[in-house]
Amino acid sequence: RCPWVPYTGAQIANLKGYTAAEMFRDGDKLFECLIEAERQYCPDGMPPVFDLQLEAEVLGCELSWYDNSPPTVCSHPLADGLAVPARRLTRSDGRIPLVLDVMRRFKAARPDVAMYGLVCGPFTLASHLRGTDIFMDMYDNEQGVKELVGYCEEVVRELAAYYMEAGCDIIAAVDPLVSQISPDMFETFLSEPYVRFFKAIRAKGMPSSFFVCGDATKNIENMCKTGPDCVAIDENINIVEAKKITDAYNITISGNLQLTITMLLGTQQDNQKAALELMEAMGTRHFILAPGCDVPFDAPAANLIGEGQAVH
Repeated sequence: RCPWVPYTGAQIANLKGYTAAEMFRDGDKLFECLIEAERQYCPDGMPPVFDLQLEAEVLGCELSWYDNSPPTVCSHPLADGLAVPARRLTRSDGRIPLVLDVMRRFKAARPDVAMYGLVCGPFTLASHLRGTDIFMDMYDNEQGVKELVGYCEEVVRELAAYYMEAGCDIIAAVDPLVSQISPDMFETFLSEPYVRFFKAIRAKGMPSSFFVCGDATKNIENMCKTGPDCVAIDENINIVEAKKITDAYNITISGNLQLTITMLLGTQQDNQKAALELMEAMGTRHFILAPGCDVPFDAPAANLIGEGQAVH
């Protein structure tokens, strides 16, 4: 069979009656929810936390917190001008100690579950710091954007090293904004940083994943060329066609159950049917069954339970 990796994020707070904001800021509650999610969903792998604002918060972005979703960035330290910061992340910054502690505890409690360490992709992190002006900068200040993205790659690579120390089995760079740029822009600004990132992860003997939420159809091949072990895609992409590309590079593909139509609004039978059809279409070689991105907060637990049952 194929592996089953539900990208558990804010949704698991529901399993213990917490809000997302409570869970993301309390290690004991996060750990409690992870253990319950593992018990109910029977995954082969899962991330301890799915929060792409963790690094940005440490680097000076203000966050808005919500009961039913991860936090969002609401201020940009580089809004008044593109400059490369000197700040680095340490093990004691922000919520990093909380995450590292939960990772260690979860790995000790569930050693047979592949633990995914998710870092914010360098392009998305650069946009957190600069804001939407980064898209104009790509035309007006190419060198500045290259330097900022390069800095962000170094930052998240260092965080990935902390996650590996804490027991993670797979490192995934999650970069939703890759879906918003052309292949030429990808080649210009992201190819070199991502080649460095995945090469560094591989040098430590760790498998890696390149995870893009959104329609990244046009960039699948460029993503493969950067050298990850897996490409994780969203529901907007024809996964059967995308697998032809990933297979050519001997790369695993992960995805791409529909988040809203199926996981949020569907019945348990709908979810089992979707999982079975996807597994039948994809086979067991170089394929991981997973949602297209992190699971919506209000998705019924019964739907993920049903998908797990379909896999097993």
